[in-house]
Amino acid sequence: MYLLKPFRLIICTIFLLNGSPIRAYTQDPKSFETATAFQDVFSSIADEYKPITVSVTTKKVVKIPENEFYFGDPFEFFFEQFQDRQQGRSRHKKRYLERKLEAGGSGVVIDPEGYILTNYHVIANADDISVHFCCTDTTYDAKVIGKDPLTDLAIIKIKSNHKFISAKLGDSDKLAVGNWVIAIGSPFGLEQTVTAGIVSAKRQSLDIEGIRYENLIQTDAAINRGNSGGPLVNLRGELVGINVAIYAPTGVFSGVGFAVPINKAKEILTQLIEKGRVTRSWLGVEIKNVDDAIAKQFGLPEKSGVLVNKVFTGAGAEKAGIKRGDIILEFNRYKIGNVVLLQSIVRNIKPGQSVNVVLLRNKKKISLDFKITEMPENAALTEKEEPAGKNEAFVWENMTFQDIGTELSKKYDISQDEKGVVITEINYEKQKHDFGLKEGDVLKGINREAIQSVEDLRKITSTLNINDGLVFDIIRNGTSIYITFWNQ
Repeated sequence: MYLLKPFRLIICTIFLLNGSPIRAYTQDPKSFETATAFQDVFSSIADEYKPITVSVTTKKVVKIPENEFYFGDPFEFFFEQFQDRQQGRSRHKKRYLERKLEAGGSGVVIDPEGYILTNYHVIANADDISVHFCCTDTTYDAKVIGKDPLTDLAIIKIKSNHKFISAKLGDSDKLAVGNWVIAIGSPFGLEQTVTAGIVSAKRQSLDIEGIRYENLIQTDAAINRGNSGGPLVNLRGELVGINVAIYAPTGVFSGVGFAVPINKAKEILTQLIEKGRVTRSWLGVEIKNVDDAIAKQFGLPEKSGVLVNKVFTGAGAEKAGIKRGDIILEFNRYKIGNVVLLQSIVRNIKPGQSVNVVLLRNKKKISLDFKITEMPENAALTEKEEPAGKNEAFVWENMTFQDIGTELSKKYDISQDEKGVVITEINYEKQKHDFGLKEGDVLKGINREAIQSVEDLRKITSTLNINDGLVFDIIRNGTSIYITFWNQ
């Protein structure tokens, strides 16, 4: 049966080419007009966006170590050695050469004054930026007006004596899965490339190359390297997204591309142009969703809320008294069901505004009032460290734990002042359960019971019931995280 399918396809194709269906279709004026009108929509949008879609070229000067191998005249090498000695330079001191690296992307004009919207990652750390209009074959120098790494958006500006044609901003919230969209840009440096497809999904969140994106538009319109920053357009000719990334295991388009919704850009455009950056509220915590194991061990009646994994120094959360291990149940009278909901609520609050948070701590509800702070430009603040332990070994569930000592702290790059025990060996062949732990992890607690030494671990594990779920409080590669295990 399966072998017949290709032949059936061939027969159908021949029939369409030689039989009456195509003739009937072309002889039906209404069908032909409908198809032609649909085709003309794509052509008119392509023409409309030619003068407003640009190629963005960035240059950055980097220093690289001078090549220590010489492929020219060997006497040149000895001459340079002699010259170095004469001028008092040491051959052992590494010298550097400057190289200018060039990269490219796309952008779209959004204002007649020459403001261009693109991706932050297209212009990040660039020394020089130029913008090329293919339709007029003109190039302008551009400067960065505003940038926002969180949304991966940026505004650059060019100067001219005339006004520019600009894109009409649409409403990305009205996009539905299955709607036609058109992607325009300069993939691989090929200017004014137009591809079409549909909205294949509307993603809630996605991690791409270490960046957390939220509410992305997913499309099967071909997007490749160089399309970043270019427009995603609906059939009304409205700008509905900014192309940002592709899922490409092979390095090129594989049917899945992503764009930042234009409504997200509209929320911050004024701030980017007037301030150069976006002012946001910041709770100052690292959080994760409550799962079955966390709900069981923290005494929650339902799988709801978010667990505080880390509290950043100087943030509003720390000043309010929020602690690692707290469960956030409510924020400003909103019941918190997951991480995304809490983040969206915090984003819509102005810095300095008074807020209320309801926490679960040691199975008791706590209500705290405080003023929310502004997110710093570099939010990667460090957590306070704690002091230390001894050095003996203990095996539990075919994992070997030891107190942190000088040798182990050096081997696993752990602070000698750190409390907890380190996993030094895991016998995976004999392990009945995959707990998600790794060699080098520092175990600081299980099921909210603190562990400062192997002796603590021995006492805690003697009464543990694995079937009730486990919440491991660990440090991995210097970062505090919770690992959960649920055996049901």
